[in-house]
Amino acid sequence: MKKMKFLKYSLFVSLALALLTLVSCDEGGNPDAGGTTTQKFAGDWHIIALDPDGVTPAFGGDYELFSTYNASSNDENFWVDDHDSWMEIKTKVQANFSNMTFTGQPNSPELYTGGTVTVTNGKILKDAAHSFGGHVVDSIYFEAEFDWDPGTVYKFAGHKRTGFLEDELP
Repeated sequence: MKKMKFLKYSLFVSLALALLTLVSCDEGGNPDAGGTTTQKFAGDWHIIALDPDGVTPAFGGDYELFSTYNASSNDENFWVDDHDSWMEIKTKVQANFSNMTFTGQPNSPELYTGGTVTVTNGKILKDAAHSFGGHVVDSIYFEAEFDWDPGTVYKFAGHKRTGFLEDELP
């Protein structure tokens, strides 16, 4: 009798758990999480820092991986971040949604060095560049003046990362 009671109890618990599992998976309507306000500006980029002439790589550098991503405020602010590579730039900028441009406040905090940076003339152009492998991608451009080199405005130019192996940094 105990064995029968145990089997009934086990069956009841199993059915209850199965039912709870099915009910808990209900999406409850449209599960679209949406996007962030600055999603058109977000992504990973292959960017090179150039001297003020716009041609010569700054300090003999090469392309580096940068990221742009939304700020927690989910408004027009987003981050420009080189992941603490040799130019050391992580600062917040403001987007202009109507013309896909961005700029920072003068002498904005730069989080890697503890200094300041002024980002100006930022823009993203849809399908205006080619990746290392030849794919058509978005381009990015901005200028930055750092407190460690006042008066020198470096130019940053690059293209969106595709994730394809042939498009990764050489």
